[in-house]
Order: sequence, then structure tokens, then C-alpha cells
Amino acid sequence: MKITRAIGAMVVLTAMAACGGGGGGGDKAATPAPSAPPTTTPTTPTTPPGPLELRLAVSTPTISRQLSFGDDALTEVAGDWSATNLGSTQVYLQVSDNQSTFAMPATRTSTPGRFAFSLPLSNTVLPGSSSGIITVRACEDVQCTKPFANGMGTVAYTVDLARTQDWETTQATAAHNGYVAVTLDPAKFAKAWEWARPEVTTGALGPINPVATWERSVLVSEAFGTGGATVYALNETDGSMRWRRQFPPVTPTSYHPPLSPPAVTDGRVYITTTGQTEATFLYSLNVYTGDLLTKSPFRTQWAQLLAPTVKNGQSYVQAGTYGGVVYAFDAITGRELWQGGGGSAGLNTPSVDNEGRVYVHGGVSLNVMSEATGVPLATISSPPPDYPISQSDYHAVAALGLPDSITAPFSVVVPGGGGASSNSNFSRPLKNYSFSTASVRWTSVKSYGGYPAVAKGIVYATTNSAPRQLEAINERTGAVLWSWTPPGSESFYRNVVVTNNLLFVSTNRALYAIDLDTRKAVWESPTPGDVAISASRMIYVTTGASKSDGRVVAFRTR
Repeated sequence: MKITRAIGAMVVLTAMAACGGGGGGGDKAATPAPSAPPTTTPTTPTTPPGPLELRLAVSTPTISRQLSFGDDALTEVAGDWSATNLGSTQVYLQVSDNQSTFAMPATRTSTPGRFAFSLPLSNTVLPGSSSGIITVRACEDVQCTKPFANGMGTVAYTVDLARTQDWETTQATAAHNGYVAVTLDPAKFAKAWEWARPEVTTGALGPINPVATWERSVLVSEAFGTGGATVYALNETDGSMRWRRQFPPVTPTSYHPPLSPPAVTDGRVYITTTGQTEATFLYSLNVYTGDLLTKSPFRTQWAQLLAPTVKNGQSYVQAGTYGGVVYAFDAITGRELWQGGGGSAGLNTPSVDNEGRVYVHGGVSLNVMSEATGVPLATISSPPPDYPISQSDYHAVAALGLPDSITAPFSVVVPGGGGASSNSNFSRPLKNYSFSTASVRWTSVKSYGGYPAVAKGIVYATTNSAPRQLEAINERTGAVLWSWTPPGSESFYRNVVVTNNLLFVSTNRALYAIDLDTRKAVWESPTPGDVAISASRMIYVTTGASKSDGRVVAFRTR
């Protein structure tokens, strides 16, 4: 029994020692059990990534656009690209045009998937047909010196850019009605640049005539009595000079002949010099270079003239030794075609319609003649005016509007009324004529100044008689439809110009744009003067209310 108990005690002690217990007694410390080895996952060898492969495709079909010069038109070029093993490599997309018809966007970064570019027309493209290739490239760098293989797509295009109306002569066109068929947003108007006539030897800034425009060029001529006799072609973008041409002094007295305002049609500038016989010519110049093309003599005696009128291959001047003569020339060769009767001593120019008729008002009557021969077709007379017409200027034009409707101021300007660079604000009643019945349709009750505008059956004219108003007059009846009154005591000056939605009018203080729907001023600029609007929708103001101050201010409208 004693042996059994002893063995049992030994078993218990042994077990306690193995468990590390036993109250901390014993001669030796317990040996800890070894820990399990760390668990590891076997690694699988990886395959190195393959080479980067990129594929780009342009999905836009062949582009064919019919546009008008000056349109805010965008052309979309779209496609997609994808890549394998791209990793962190950055991709840049570059667009180019081999004919520079479109303005190119900056190279940009891109992620895989669809891309699209909206391309506007270049501001250097001219009317006509242009064909070319647009290319999209994917590159490793922003300069695109490292294009990716298979990272290029192309699309062919053809753009037919139709010519739109430029400001070709006095009051825009051969109709002389001051109407420009565009729609403008006054919220986008912003001054683009300003040009001043180079100083003459006296240090004074000489006056200039109202401008004409052609395919992003602005034509300016120096006015009467200031010396120099120079015509300038300015760049529409920034007002920089493209070329200038000075007409030499006339011998033996070495005087500079006065210049008319310019007219521009079909790439030719038409301008007159006047004086005695040795200084009186109609010139045509290349609008792009200023090179002389033709020089045609006619007769006058120091008359000051408005811009020539050009239409259907013929150019016209209203002058004459004692006034009252219309000269017609071949617009290309400069050869005189015929002479017709009518008009005043100066500051006049014929109007030409689309039915082969030429119109010129002389203050007391409207004369109508054949475009082909100059043969008189009608003389529509009115009662004598209050002022003599002999050797007097008209300083106005006959404006063509609706079919068989001609509106013109009645009476001439007394001698000393100023040249083309000065305000034409001599107040006169308006008369509307019918060619088919050879009669006066109506005569206005009020007198109006400046150059009226005519569009869509409405005559827009300004009066400084109390109350001072711009009035919209029914072209068929002469009834006043609505009016606009300038702020304060401002008086009207210069020409009226009308578009599809706005009307432009100057006072002695500012130039205003009137909304035709609300009949309220929606824009104004402290630059009163003679207004012109180009085919690319630029507004030009030959500044100065009563007379030119020698400057042109240009406004962007887009």
C-alpha cells in the first residue's frame, strides 16, 4: 500500500511539472515547448508584360459642309482608341489639317475610349471650295514627336464656303439700303482694335472717309482737303496695315486730288480722285496687294463724291462737269460704256436693282435708266425744293427696298454741306417712288437726316425735329409704326444700319444697338460715327459724330 501511494505521488508531481505548475517550487525551470514554424505560400513565377499596343480609329464619315462666310460653324471629328499593356503611360491626341481650313485645337491628354473634337473654320479661310484631310494622332509626348504605331486616323473633307455680303459701298450694297442679313448677339460685342490715320505734316490727325470691307480686309481712304491722297487696307483681325497706296500729286501745281470713299467688289477696290480734268479718274486696285488695275477718266470740277457703285460687271460714278451725269464703266477693263443723265453736282452715287435698272436722285427728281445702255426709262419729278440744285450736292442715296419701291431724301444740300467724311444730317422729307407707275407713293410729314436704312418693308430714319426720334416707317404707306427716343438731349448723326434683329444708330454721344423686337437699346458704345458691318460679322465705326476724327474702331460680335 505504501508503495502504491508513492508511485501515485510521483505520477502527480511528474504531471504538474510537465504543465509548469506546482506552486513555483522545484529545483529547475520548465523548458518551453518549441513554436511551430511560420506558414509560407509558395510563389508562382510571373510572365513579364508584353509590349504596349495602341489602336486608334476615326469614326466620322467623309465631311461635306455647305457654309456661309463668317458663320460660327463647328465640325466634329470623333473616334475611339484602346490599348493593351498601357500601364501608367500618358497618351496625347493631336489634330492637324493639311489645308488649314479648320482652326486646330491644342494637343490634349486622353484616356481610352471615345474622343471628339469640335473644329471651327480658320479665320484665314476665304469663300470658295476647300478639300483636305484631317488627321488625329496618338503620341507619347505633347509635341507629338513620338507617335504610336497604329495610333493615327484620318477623315477627308470638302467645305463649300459661300460668299456673304460684305460692306461694299455706301450703305452696304448697290441697293444702298443699309441692310445686313445677319443675326447678332449684343452680349458678345467686344472692342477688337482701334486704328488712327497716320499724322499729316502739321501733326494734326486728318479725317477719313467711311470704310468698305472685303474678305477680312478693311479699306480706308483719306478725306478731302487733308493732303496725302492715300488708301489703306487693314487686317480685320488686328487692324495692322496690309498695304497702302498713295496717289501722287498732280502737276504742275502739285496738289493732292481728293479721294472718294472706297467701294469693293470681286477682289477689286474702286475709288475716285477728283479735281480738274488732269486729276479726275475712277481707279480699280487689287484688294489683296493694292496694285493698280485700271484708270478711267471722267469729268467733274473738284466735286466730292460718294463711293462708286459696282454691280453685274459694271461700275458707276455720278459726277459731270456741271453735275448731273452718270458714268458707267466695264468693271474689269475700265472702258467707258455709256453716260446717262441725272443726279447732282456731287456726293451722290447711283443705285442698281436686280432687274437691269439704274436709279439716281438729283434732289428734285428720280431718274431711272437702262443698266445696259443708259437710255432713260423714267423721270419721276417732284415739286421744286426749297434749295437750288445748281452746283449743289445731294449727300444722300436712293435706297431700294421692296419690289418697285425706292425711298430717297427730297432736296439737295446747300453748297458747303461737307464731304463724305462729315455728317450727312441735313434734314429733308423722304419720298417713296414707284417705277411701274412713275409716281410718288408717299411723302413723309417730318424731315429726316443721315442715311436711312430699309429692310423687310420698313424704312428706319432719324429726325432731330422735336421730339428727336428714330422712326420705323411703313415702306408702302409712309405711316410711322414705332419710334425710339435717345437719352437726354442727344441728337442723331450719321447712317442707320439694320440687321435681322438689331438696328444701329449714332447720336452725338454714343452708338446704340436697338432690339427690333423690344425696341429698346441693348448695347451702347461711346464711339458715335459711321457704321459698317463686314461679312465676318465685324462692326466698324468711322468715329466722329459731325465729322471724322481720323479713327476706325472695330468690334467683334462673336
